[in-house]
This record gives sequence, structure tokens and C-alpha cells, in this order.
Amino acid sequence: MIKETLIVSDRGQITIPKSIREKYGIKPKQPVIIEEKNGEIVIKPVVTIPKNKLKTLARNLDEEIIKEILESNQLSPEEEKEIINSWKR
Repeated sequence: MIKETLIVSDRGQITIPKSIREKYGIKPKQPVIIEEKNGEIVIKPVVTIPKNKLKTLARNLDEEIIKEILESNQLSPEEEKEIINSWKR
């Protein structure tokens, strides 16, 4: 387990230490999810797939797999609806 002490900037920003970014494969400009869970702040990397490739991939997936992808990405209901609607086009 890696434990670091970070300083929050005036703008509320922190820098994720290099050792943690490398361990979890977090690249520059990659989105992350931050959530409050059981009194702790949790930051998780998000796996992204380019929209043009996602449409092609989605056409080959069944409903069960699509649900698993959406749940694992922790999307908001609005984001989920937008993706599902774009797959149906």
C-alpha cells in the first residue's frame, strides 16, 4: 500500500504522485472518478474508448456486456443514456 501526504492548492487541486500514476496506469489528461465512500475519498482511473470505436464495439456486444461496461465506468445516468442513445443510431 502506498501512502502519501499531499497539499491541496488554492484552487482545490492535488497532484497524484508518480508512483501511484504508474501503478494504476493513469496518463496525462486521462479522466478519473472521485467519490466519497464510507467516509473516505476514493480516486479511480477511468478506462476510455474513443467514441468511433465504441460504436463499432457496441454493435457486437449483447445487452449484458453493455450493462457491465456502463456499471464499471461509474457513469452518471445522463452519460449512460447519451451513450445508449448513440449506440442505437
